[in-house]
Amino acid sequence: MDSYDNELERLQAGEFENTQPPKRRLKQYILSHKDIIKKDMPAVEYLLAQWLPLQSLGMVYAKPAVGKSWFCMALVVALALAYKLFLGWSINKQVRSLYVDGEMSSSDLKERFSKLSPAGIDQIDILPSEEMFLDGQPLSLDRPDHQEWFHQLLEDLEKDGRKPQVIVFDNLSTLRNSTNENDNSETQRLVSWLVSLRARGFTVLVVHHAGKNGDQRGASILTVPMNYVVKLTKPDSDRPVREGETRFEVSFDKMRARQPRPYEFSAFIGPDDAGVFQLTFNPTETNIEARYRLLRLIVKRGIQTYREMAHEIDVGHSSIGNYLAKLMTEGLLEGQRSDPKISSEGWHLLHDYWPEEFAYNEQYTLVQSDDVPF
Repeated sequence: MDSYDNELERLQAGEFENTQPPKRRLKQYILSHKDIIKKDMPAVEYLLAQWLPLQSLGMVYAKPAVGKSWFCMALVVALALAYKLFLGWSINKQVRSLYVDGEMSSSDLKERFSKLSPAGIDQIDILPSEEMFLDGQPLSLDRPDHQEWFHQLLEDLEKDGRKPQVIVFDNLSTLRNSTNENDNSETQRLVSWLVSLRARGFTVLVVHHAGKNGDQRGASILTVPMNYVVKLTKPDSDRPVREGETRFEVSFDKMRARQPRPYEFSAFIGPDDAGVFQLTFNPTETNIEARYRLLRLIVKRGIQTYREMAHEIDVGHSSIGNYLAKLMTEGLLEGQRSDPKISSEGWHLLHDYWPEEFAYNEQYTLVQSDDVPF
């Protein structure tokens, strides 16, 4: 337990009712502009492509039965097994995860994780809620004593050589059973604690419900410090799904790092030919904007006549000039329109859409000037 939690517990116990807490001198934390420029800080590392920082706090939310738990379970499985890609995004590092459940029965947890990996995965630890409810002590993440339980769990796992990098809390509605989730003041305690986990280097992902209006439910302060917020919704189309398959739309409400591409798409989870459940996204030519398909064509084959390029990407030839102008304006192409060269930003875009075709190399580094740590 850190000093903040100790002090909070003592305040709640009334220990400081007749005393003043010691003054805290903030000058010790001051850095001049020159100091912070010279300070040796590690570069931002990403778990997924260039948008999910290793040290981060984020949210996945949706209405009930859309697929938010499937999404997060598939993510930790992909990270544990070091898949090359997750929904088209490159996985940069194999890591351990801790999945904290707040609502499923143990049999449901077993069934879902077994469908994703029948052999079982040592890189994932699960904290099920069922036994804690039966013992009359379900986890409540807003309570300082329960936060201390969780800190102790992390210490115990580290001693056993099982320290997680990723922590998933699924979901906030059931893991917050002692507060009013609509109250910003009450939610601030949870937010501060989640931020403290991020500050300690963890990748924290919270699962949450959408309200009646479709946005994330509860206090607005919850998403303020988050690096990203992912929204899942049911598909608008009536396209049928196979038996056992779940289909949903993925979009981003908030993003502090590089905007993922694509940032709105359809995904589905269901059994492959071997019966193992996979979360799948296959970008098609119909859901990628024409000018980005033109960019891909130019890089692969070089500049051609407008009619030839229009035929290749199946658009009218009168559109090609506008597409080239937009690609120049967006900074994805540079130089002369008659002999354009792809920029670093343009290569990033192609990698996001077609990672197998456009791998990163020394010329196109993974560092961008506007990266921020949170």
